[in-house]
Amino acid sequence: KGRKEFDEGIRLIYRVTKAADPTRPCIDTSGNFHVETDIFDVHDYEQDPAVFKANYDRLMTEHVLHDRFDKIQHYAGEPTFVSEYGGIRWSQDASGWGYGRSPETKEEFLARYEGLTTTLLNNPEHMGFCYTQLTDVEQEQNGLYTYQRAAKFPPEAIAEINRRKAAIEE
Repeated sequence: KGRKEFDEGIRLIYRVTKAADPTRPCIDTSGNFHVETDIFDVHDYEQDPAVFKANYDRLMTEHVLHDRFDKIQHYAGEPTFVSEYGGIRWSQDASGWGYGRSPETKEEFLARYEGLTTTLLNNPEHMGFCYTQLTDVEQEQNGLYTYQRAAKFPPEAIAEINRRKAAIEE
C-alpha cells in the first residue's frame, strides 16, 4: 500500500517537462498509477502466460488493468509499454529470489519466457517491453545472465523469441 502519491506534484512535473521539450514522450510515474502521461506503462510480474495474456486482452477491450494487488488503472488509449515483466527466478543454487515459482528446467524457463513475451508481441496495442532483468543483481537471481555476465540460456534461443515482428509493426 505505501504512501499516497502526490498527484498534483506529478502533474506539475509532467507539464514542466513537456513545456521544456514538447517533442519527447514523457512517462509520469513509471509502473505506478498514472496522473498525466504520454505512455501508459506498467510493471507486471505475472508468471502464468495465460493470465498475463488475459490481463492485456482485457486492458485493450475494457480499458482497465488489475494488478496482483487488485489495484485498478484506467487506460485512455496512450501507447502501452510494459516496462518491467518476467523476473523469472533461475539459479543453480538456493540463493537469491525472483518472481513466482521457479521453473524446474531450462526448457520450462524458456517456455514461460516465450509465453510472456509472445503475449506482448502479439498485442497490436503494445509499443514496447523490457524484461526484468538482463543480469542477476545482488540477491535477485532472475536475470538472463549471471551476475558475472555468463549466459544462463543459449542467447540464440532468447534472440529467436524476441526478434519476430511485433503486431504493432504490421
